[in-house]
Amino acid sequence: MSNMPQTISIIVALKGQDEENNGAIMKFGEGASLDTLRQLAAEKLGMALPISEIVFEDANGNILSGVDAVRNQQVAYVSAAHKIKTIIPGPVPLPFVGNLFELLPDVLANWRRLFTEYGPVVKINIMGHEDIHTNDPAVAQIVVKESEYFTKIFASHLVEVKPIGGNGLFTSDTDTMDWKLAHKLLMPAFSPRATKVYQREMGEIVMKTITVFEQFAENEPVSIVDWTTNLTFETIGRIGFGFDFHLLDSRDAPQHPFIQAMSFCLGQSAQRKSQAQFIKHLPIEVNRRFDRELKLMQEIVEEVVRARKLSPDAKNSEKDLLGYMLNAVSEEGLGLSDELIRDEVLTFLIAGHETTSTTLAWTLYELDRNPEVQKKVLQEIVDVGITHNVLPTPEQISKLKYIHQVLKETLRMYPPIRHLGKYCKKDCVIPGGFVIKAGSSVVINLGAMHYNPAVYPDPNAYKPERFTPEEEQNRSRFAWLPFSTGPRGCIGMSFALQEAKTVLAMLLHRFEFKYIGNAPGKYDPKSATIRPLNLKMTIHPRTNLPKPSEDTHVTPPTSPIVTATTTATTITATANPPRPISVANIPLPRATFLFGTQTGSSQDYASQLAGRAKAFGFKDVKLADLDKWTVLQDGKYQSTTAEEELVVICTSTYNGQPPDNAEKFDRFINDSSKDASLPLKGLSYTVLGLGNCNWRTYQYFPIKIDSRLEELGATRFFPKGDCDADKDMDASFADWSTRFWSHTLQMYGVQTSVETGVKISSAALNNPTEDVVVEYITLSHTEDWGSAQVNRNGDARVTLKVGRELQNVELSGRSTRHLEIDIEQLRANGDELLYKAGDHLEVMPQNDECVVEAVALGFGLILDAVFEVKEVSLSLSSRSLASVIKGPCSIRNALTFYADLLSPPSRYVLNSFASRLEKGHKDIAAHFLSLVQPGEEGQAKYDEFIAKHRTLLDLQHAYPMVNELSLKEFLCAVMVMQPRRYSIASSHLKHPNTAHLTVGIIKDIVNGKPYPGLASGFLGSAQPGTTFRASVKRPKTTFALPSDSTTPIIMIAAGTGLSPFRGFLQERQALGLKSTAKGGASDAYLFFGCRHIDQDFIYRDELEAFVEDGTLTALHTAFSRNSDKPKRYTQHHIMANAVHVWKLITEHKAVVYICGSGYMSKDVHRTFELMAQSLGGCADDEQAKAYMNKLTEEGQYNEDVWG
Repeated sequence: MSNMPQTISIIVALKGQDEENNGAIMKFGEGASLDTLRQLAAEKLGMALPISEIVFEDANGNILSGVDAVRNQQVAYVSAAHKIKTIIPGPVPLPFVGNLFELLPDVLANWRRLFTEYGPVVKINIMGHEDIHTNDPAVAQIVVKESEYFTKIFASHLVEVKPIGGNGLFTSDTDTMDWKLAHKLLMPAFSPRATKVYQREMGEIVMKTITVFEQFAENEPVSIVDWTTNLTFETIGRIGFGFDFHLLDSRDAPQHPFIQAMSFCLGQSAQRKSQAQFIKHLPIEVNRRFDRELKLMQEIVEEVVRARKLSPDAKNSEKDLLGYMLNAVSEEGLGLSDELIRDEVLTFLIAGHETTSTTLAWTLYELDRNPEVQKKVLQEIVDVGITHNVLPTPEQISKLKYIHQVLKETLRMYPPIRHLGKYCKKDCVIPGGFVIKAGSSVVINLGAMHYNPAVYPDPNAYKPERFTPEEEQNRSRFAWLPFSTGPRGCIGMSFALQEAKTVLAMLLHRFEFKYIGNAPGKYDPKSATIRPLNLKMTIHPRTNLPKPSEDTHVTPPTSPIVTATTTATTITATANPPRPISVANIPLPRATFLFGTQTGSSQDYASQLAGRAKAFGFKDVKLADLDKWTVLQDGKYQSTTAEEELVVICTSTYNGQPPDNAEKFDRFINDSSKDASLPLKGLSYTVLGLGNCNWRTYQYFPIKIDSRLEELGATRFFPKGDCDADKDMDASFADWSTRFWSHTLQMYGVQTSVETGVKISSAALNNPTEDVVVEYITLSHTEDWGSAQVNRNGDARVTLKVGRELQNVELSGRSTRHLEIDIEQLRANGDELLYKAGDHLEVMPQNDECVVEAVALGFGLILDAVFEVKEVSLSLSSRSLASVIKGPCSIRNALTFYADLLSPPSRYVLNSFASRLEKGHKDIAAHFLSLVQPGEEGQAKYDEFIAKHRTLLDLQHAYPMVNELSLKEFLCAVMVMQPRRYSIASSHLKHPNTAHLTVGIIKDIVNGKPYPGLASGFLGSAQPGTTFRASVKRPKTTFALPSDSTTPIIMIAAGTGLSPFRGFLQERQALGLKSTAKGGASDAYLFFGCRHIDQDFIYRDELEAFVEDGTLTALHTAFSRNSDKPKRYTQHHIMANAVHVWKLITEHKAVVYICGSGYMSKDVHRTFELMAQSLGGCADDEQAKAYMNKLTEEGQYNEDVWG
């Protein structure tokens, strides 16, 4: 028989999981111990926790306490001392914003609260991104180590810092050769032994700081962190690469250009983290300045490196860190390249100045608030023999044991980094029994772990005694991680602590620092570190130094300090009670909300933003047209106070041009003569652009504003937003405004709550009727009743004379109407011309009488009753009926001439209804609110809802309870109808008092029910003799015939886009202009597209007649639905005639006109770009686009397009 040891195999599975799919085979020998089995089970099942916590159980849940009990199981179930938990606890996230407002404004305090409520491991959701945080050292011990389960996260903010730090240690990946080589070579340079070499220069820099501090009066407030920052910059500059920034030459020393450049670039890195990635690649001034400032920093360091290599100290590796880096060589003979040395120097400056300066500032603050601690510090300084006027030795600094504890306690309370992030590579179980899935982000929350009362009793108290050797041995070494740990730990920890001890010892020997105020200090919510904000101290000559102790050894920090004699200078102050710092509440700026609008949407959004600003505590809030901005009158921004001003601009664009109420503003930003004076310096701004992505000029004007304001000196506060009318503009606005307010409230440390998050994450205001006053007018007020009857949203001054069909409706199934409208009543002040070819007629439709009566009946409204809106609020939508209707008005007129009753219910409408139904119909209110939430889920629900409920009447029928709205609630919820512009299809030379329109009739059929378009439905059903409201509007572009009649014209249209060209051709005919082929000197070409030659070839006879008499040189038609031929569009015919078209443009300066949909205009424009490359010599797309832009600017390429 064989005596080979027997191998035993069993199946192990996590308790609560299916062993068939999630189990693993575990093999072990007969002599294995229980701990061996635990170790094997941990490896098989991914249990990243101490093996002492692993427990074996049988199928009935009985604990298996011995090896024999385990080996006798076919399946052993593995648990943990705290049981296996597959769900990580945490607060329920709100739509879109997640748990953001569980944390704001005081992120540090609120994280500590969350750990108290949910335990040591908490899942949090911030704007859709989930993280798992812990404040438990046991979990930190597992997570922080590089292992098969966890690795480092290259944080998103470091991605944006990488252009500055390059391939330095801070901003490169652990696996890269540059990181490995630099880490290997630089570790010795930062060892405790090596940093002693830098002691002399550290002391010299402190002496310079003392000279500066002596220039301040004793009662003069000093921003202490500014000076600790200057000190640390000089230390790293001198010791790092032998450079003097001259920040300590005097109290009024100017900022060095290098420091200004670094400050700007780091600020932009933080900004880029929160904006769309493409923005940093745009050719805008802020990106150009970033590149300039980065280049300046790099060139300064590179020049220092070049100079050192040519100097006598080139081979001196002990002169400073630069000397060391230039001469360090690995065993393989590899050294650091000049580029990598440059990156490492920049890295030292980024990582080293902020952390040490913040630590020093908080230490001075805590020492003043804790006099007993300061007594011990002073005693130690005196006993060691350090003075402010003699450079301390490394040996003296190493004896500052108690100050070392003081600094450790400061770093516990104010860690330089708030979080350590790790990435879970493999499913595992961590201490506490929590299952962490691969791909999860796990964060060690230092701001909470360092305040964990189970680890640090009385955590808000400042107690350096926590860091005696005895105390530290009683804690996990992973309970204090201000410098991280392991390979990615800060290699400069010894350097930073030596520098800080030198600074404190010398400064405290010379000065006494007194904190101004009684309230606890505040930290800056904008800073990545826990940087103090407005921490002001006074600096006094030190007069209360104790005498040296009798014992030549330093008094143990934990023992009471007893001096030989009591003198008049003995410190007798008492400590302040421990109170934690909190986030600073930065004063809210003045807020100005400007809008540029054609249809009222931009004004509506600006109004909603302004209303929310007031609700969030902004006191000075203004709302105005872009052209009424006070800055335009003064020519520059002039601040009357020290407060900031935040300007939010909501604007649309029209064929790339500004809206009517933004033309003065456009001229102001176009004036580049003032750029050098930076007339908008001091302003913060953001832009929200509205438009339709089908237009080739989508977002042109908003993009220009965003770029030009920065070039004029303003500071971008938040990235530009886009609202696309082709999709769901209200949803885009809700998304952007949610992000904007979340950012704004966080930046200013505004006191918020979960309720704030609910408010922000909603698509509209919770109560639109607040502060709105609507009154019914009694019959006795006859004058008001008379006014109400004629209040019809304008006067009906045009009359339909002729209406006829242009399509073969039987074949096409669609309708296009030709309308002839008498506009004689629009003549004002004896105008000779009512319109020109190329102008628009803006039509204000009206609702059908049957629809009006149905809505009134459903809402219990008396049509002939009269009301008046007396007061409105700033937060009310500017598109609501309550905002628009001025003066007495009958309900019949409000529903007929004002109300948009045919559009789908907007989010604003649903939110308003939800607000009203909250009391009596909570389920319906909750359903409506779920439809208005930002994000993909809310969007999908809303789209599905309006597909079934296309109009207000549909909503009434499906939800009868919405009929319970009062008149005020109805007026606040329902939007006003928007006018519709149509290109005039006639010439005033032939029809001086009549405007012709070509109207495509919209009529959708859903589930057998017709849904007409608002304007086209009204015009399509109007009978001759119908009067209605309309006005003539001039297009913003130069959409008119050339003044020189010999200039050729090329007209491109599809469908009803033919309208203005019919007017052009009528005008040419009236002027007697003929083609060269017909003996004239004026050529005109038309490219026209429709679906089918026999169905919708509108005005066919007229166009062929124009060709026949020479008014039109050539007609090129494209039919996309002719059954016997392939699809052809207008751009195909343009390509087929490309050589001729290009010669007309380049040799004869022909003017091109395009009218039609945005889709068509983009395709046509792309065709011309291809021609510019193929025939015009443009090398690539960029050159072709530039060429086409030039044609547009010079008036040779003109568009009049719609969505």
